[in-house]
Amino acid sequence: MDLALSGKQVIVTGGASNIGRALSRAFGHEGATVMIFDRDLPQAERTASEIICDGGRAHAIEVDVTAVLAMQSAAADIEDRVGPVDVLVNNVGWNGHQEFFLELGPQRWAESFRLNLYATLSATHAVLPYMVQRRHGSIVNISSDAAFGDYRVADYGAMKAGVLAFTRSIAMEYGRYGIRANAITPGMVIPAASDIGEGSYWNVDTGIGAKEISDIERRTPLKRRSEAVDVAWSALFLASDKARQLTGQTISVSGGFAMPR
Repeated sequence: MDLALSGKQVIVTGGASNIGRALSRAFGHEGATVMIFDRDLPQAERTASEIICDGGRAHAIEVDVTAVLAMQSAAADIEDRVGPVDVLVNNVGWNGHQEFFLELGPQRWAESFRLNLYATLSATHAVLPYMVQRRHGSIVNISSDAAFGDYRVADYGAMKAGVLAFTRSIAMEYGRYGIRANAITPGMVIPAASDIGEGSYWNVDTGIGAKEISDIERRTPLKRRSEAVDVAWSALFLASDKARQLTGQTISVSGGFAMPR
């Protein structure tokens, strides 16, 4: 299926590593111009170079998406220098160590909010006005299956559930301007060492080992974990006009680990 994404301008936040890297490369492969917004500039440049070497178009932009003024400036610069943004993929997020709620404190809550919900609000607030002006645009928010509740992810799950509510609200409020907003909830995606940069949050001990991975696979109906590219393929469809009647929807890409209703 030709998704007609060639020539589109796409921003992927956190687009340098892991799921973000797969998203950036997938959109680049489809012929879109990809703007990789990431705090890890060397890794963003590496991902952009891979897209360009494959015949695509990409730009690496160093920006902290949670810094509202910096994000607004970066979005305005892209509009002026590269062209109108057709698609925004809000991918920034991080879980960190999995712990029971009473083992977490306010500092952890604040960090989880900043990365997993505030970043999505910030980027959308920066890009949405241009989409409204043109009466066209697609927003894809990367949430998590943790949004439906699970052990040892209370803070993270709460923020990612917020992303789902935010997605539906944007779909309701801005559908009149031809703007669609949808969400993807991946299961756990463990990156290969080659898929992350030195500035990635994955460069810490997550506490996720073989036992935890095996448990996830056992609890998954398809008996396999999702890979970053699985998320990317779903995002391509949601971003495209082939999904023109889909808005305010949530797709779980987890092999059936979660089945939202």
